[in-house]
Amino acid sequence: MSLLTIKRLLIFTSLSVAVALASCQSTSVLDSKQTTTLSMISTKDKPIRTDKSIVKESPILAALSITNELLAQYDWQLVSAVSNTFDANGQIITRKPIGNFYHPNYPISVSFGSNLDNQYVYFSSSCNGSGAPYTLLKDNTLSVDSIVSTDMGCGETGNRIETALFGLMGNSSSKLTLSLQPLPLTSESQVDFPRYNLLQTTETGETLVWQNEKKQLR
Repeated sequence: MSLLTIKRLLIFTSLSVAVALASCQSTSVLDSKQTTTLSMISTKDKPIRTDKSIVKESPILAALSITNELLAQYDWQLVSAVSNTFDANGQIITRKPIGNFYHPNYPISVSFGSNLDNQYVYFSSSCNGSGAPYTLLKDNTLSVDSIVSTDMGCGETGNRIETALFGLMGNSSSKLTLSLQPLPLTSESQVDFPRYNLLQTTETGETLVWQNEKKQLR
């Protein structure tokens, strides 16, 4: 049995206990979470001033339907993580990359799955295995419960990245937007599955973009 499989088994056991305990408490899960208002990236393909660099905005394509089955079909790699600031009218005025989420030795990914009647989301930054129950509503609101993880030491850098990741994703509510990646139709770019951008933006100004990859057998 591989180490990753053992991690998943430990997480499933911990999450099942957490779900059983939660079912005895109030069913109003969303009321206990911080309400998150999400905004899509501007459709104007123009640079926006940042504190240290210029980040070019990505154009938004037509939004696609999001289901638990589609999310679970792939692994999702984090390709962009940006902290935004806004003016009094709610318009983005600066964008700053979140440095913790760009370390080459600790790539961040997420995957989705189910266990019995519950849906789970799993986070990875190439160290501990972690996961949490989640709910996807019809309006594409993603609600994530408390994260449970294994407890291996990841070094100073790895621990810092995991703390930032779990702090942002745990007990959160966000709205997702799915679009097709604008790939050129050349023989070199052809793949045997659709390529998506999964956009997520938080109330405090973080915008994350995930791209799908083939699901790895575990």
